[in-house]
Amino acid sequence: SRRNRTVFTEGQLMGLERRFDSQKYLSTPDRADLARALGLTQLQVKTWYQNRRMKWKKQV
Repeated sequence: SRRNRTVFTEGQLMGLERRFDSQKYLSTPDRADLARALGLTQLQVKTWYQNRRMKWKKQV
């Protein structure tokens, strides 16, 4: 069964966007650190990054 859509808090989104601005691709350790810092799972961070890169590529 498919997972429910994650609703991120404002703080989590700010943290994700700020990191994305400076780093478009995360290594596994970076992803683990960011997930821990924001209180998210690594899968949530990975998925957000994948989606955000698609959005970013369309804007470029």
